[in-house]
Amino acid sequence: MPLPPALVKRPSADPIRVSGFPLAAQAPTLGACFGEFLRRAVPSHNAYAVARATCDDITNVLRAELYPKGTLDTNDHLIAGAVGKRTSVAPITEVDVLYMLPPKLTAQKAGDALKIIWAVLKARFDGVTIAETGVLVPRGPLWVKVLPCREHQGAYLIPGKPTLARATGWSITNPVAEAATLRLSDSLYGGRPRLLMTALKSWRNEALVPISSFALELLAQEFYSGSPRPYELERALVDFWAWARKRTPCALHPPGGQTALDIGEEWHGKAKAAYWRATLADHHLKAGKVADAAAEWRQMLGASFPVPH
Repeated sequence: MPLPPALVKRPSADPIRVSGFPLAAQAPTLGACFGEFLRRAVPSHNAYAVARATCDDITNVLRAELYPKGTLDTNDHLIAGAVGKRTSVAPITEVDVLYMLPPKLTAQKAGDALKIIWAVLKARFDGVTIAETGVLVPRGPLWVKVLPCREHQGAYLIPGKPTLARATGWSITNPVAEAATLRLSDSLYGGRPRLLMTALKSWRNEALVPISSFALELLAQEFYSGSPRPYELERALVDFWAWARKRTPCALHPPGGQTALDIGEEWHGKAKAAYWRATLADHHLKAGKVADAAAEWRQMLGASFPVPH
């Protein structure tokens, strides 16, 4: 079954807009440092376009092999994940592609579906590997992760980790609902949820925090939906780290999905350390030491966070 027109024609999400931050050259403030950091961390329109285009030869190979000529009347794939929702952090390193299997090859087990995709791609691309939840294809500086999918009650089944309740390994996802929920959250809170996600993902990468990017996205949206939140990004981060340690461990259902994402507490130590480092940064800021405060944030968010001289 091909992807529905709504999924094919409608973009997954609006681009992140970095606004409301003064330029660092105009105002050596912590807010200006955050603005410069975000302008570096948020991928450009061109970067997203390149990431999407990188998948074209892969989907062309799959289409030629799995769909006989003339049997496909609409799109057969969807760019999903962080690239699809425009929640990636620069530089983009991975692109998720949902690929719709033709009815005749709809496998009963997710592992069989992965083997079908792997068998097609390994003959055409070097370095193709099969993982638990997707087929990984190296394409220059990017990894393209291909997830075979099946239509299921308005959503899609993709490979997930087998459990006692899900022995076949299929997990339910709904990219349209995820993007719509994110768009609504952004509209209600002036674009701050996605900016918070960008900072949290940068922190995750820099500190090697043992939590998935998707888990941070879900927690950030719930964080903003619970009550009015601070406008300043640095204050939102501090409050998030305190709130999220109390909120987890928990199981969150992605928008439109039926398969819960379990979020543990292995990452609490990193969150606690970040909280206290941010507190120290705030102490420096109150003493008028903007550079010292920025240096603390750079330790948390990485080298792309500027430190004024």
